[in-house]
Amino acid sequence: MVPSLLADHLASHRGKVRFDEPLAPHTTIDVGGRAARYFAPDTVEAFATAVRLCRHLNYPYLLLGGGSNLLFSDDGFPGLVISTQGLQEVTRENHSVRAEAGTPLPLLLDTTNRLGNGSLNFLAGIPGTVGGAIAMNAGIPEQSISDAVEEVAILDENSEVRIVTAKECQFEYRQSKVLKEQIPVLWGRLRLNGKSYDRFEVLAKRRATQPLDLPSAGCVFKNPPGSSAGYLIEKADLKGLIVGRAKVSEKHANFIVNLGGATNAEIRKLIDIVRQKVYKSFHIWLELEIEVLNG
Repeated sequence: MVPSLLADHLASHRGKVRFDEPLAPHTTIDVGGRAARYFAPDTVEAFATAVRLCRHLNYPYLLLGGGSNLLFSDDGFPGLVISTQGLQEVTRENHSVRAEAGTPLPLLLDTTNRLGNGSLNFLAGIPGTVGGAIAMNAGIPEQSISDAVEEVAILDENSEVRIVTAKECQFEYRQSKVLKEQIPVLWGRLRLNGKSYDRFEVLAKRRATQPLDLPSAGCVFKNPPGSSAGYLIEKADLKGLIVGRAKVSEKHANFIVNLGGATNAEIRKLIDIVRQKVYKSFHIWLELEIEVLNG
């Protein structure tokens, strides 16, 4: 009864409603089962309405941006997956830009570079959206998106739209309150007054050091204090390790790549082996950077 009621409500709002939607094509690692229901709203208002409906009906939902840093279950997701892919409006506001949550980072950089500003180019090559980048505080060792965040529009626990500051987002290394509490991001306003980066130089460096030619979820583990996850994995002699169709990249050890047809179970087994061997070698337990979802 609840799913039918939810579908009827969503059908009256702007966006695409689908049933039994394959999730693998919506991720950068190309892994995952099917979602019972999938909704890609065309407006921020429709996005907020979908979240409100799920909360009101106590129906499970999941927010999906660019699908990076995410590993779906082979069993899929039993509720509603709400995609932000239709929310890509970017507008200039004085010395900042306001970008909707589903704005792909390359599109954001296209816009800012057309304005003659290269302060966000450190995000070049990151396969995500503005909402996801804010949630996980994406960036490079020298700078993160939190350094540019002016304010963020969220849907709070009472399903009210609220504007919060960067301080209220409680940013940490590859983490934030937004991510910890799964708070829906509607849009973010980013300052354009930081250090300028060469977009193509940043992108070239990523291409030279990361396996961008194969599906992956990005860096699997967070860097532990004072060290590098990739370095520890390499020193534990785990580069090139294969389980099924999943492999620890030989180009960058903190990436697990899909050789074609890899399953969640194979990737998770590889994650467990890496964690255990690194701990045995260095007594460091690697913390996940990617989000692993159960069905």
